[in-house]
Amino acid sequence: MHIGIIEDHQLVRDSFKKLLELQPDWKVIIEACSVNEAKLAVELEQPDIFIVDISLNGKETGLTFLSYLNEYFPNIKTIVASMHDHEPYVSNALRLGALGYVSKRSASEELIDAVKSVALGKRYISEDVNFALTTESSALTLLTNREIEALPLFSKGLNAKQVAQALGIMPKTAHVHKANIYTKLNVTTSFELLKIAIDVGVIQLDELT
Repeated sequence: MHIGIIEDHQLVRDSFKKLLELQPDWKVIIEACSVNEAKLAVELEQPDIFIVDISLNGKETGLTFLSYLNEYFPNIKTIVASMHDHEPYVSNALRLGALGYVSKRSASEELIDAVKSVALGKRYISEDVNFALTTESSALTLLTNREIEALPLFSKGLNAKQVAQALGIMPKTAHVHKANIYTKLNVTTSFELLKIAIDVGVIQLDELT
């Protein structure tokens, strides 16, 4: 597995790299300390997973980089590792496409598990992160703008090719959006997805008749 890291503290970056590369066949192929540096690197080579810090030197934050990856490289899965282990940072990161969120305080114990889970398309939030999701409506805060656009279409039973045509995107990207929607909303069937879409009001019952 190929991994990227964006972290402006050399010591932390080195520590993460050493920890990750203890795993067989895991290799850190990008080490960046700023958003601009990470963007240049990912244009040349795309890792499977990117580990992102929120607070970085310079004007742009890790949230900016999450938004960039979600827009241009949706196949790259992302995990935030940050000292900001509370709201609204967590919800904002998940809304911008992060599948995992780990507090730096527990990263040495949980980062490997987070990478393994996210690699399988599962969401991972470490236990010491202060994050509460209590209603389906608040679940929409986890979705990106594109995923919110795609939600009612998938809920109505359209396949990825049809959704891609409707949104003017590539079918491969539509497949990624579908997988992210199912993961973030914690559903496994189209019926469960439809129920959430109706509950939060993105679909009206009369649209289904």
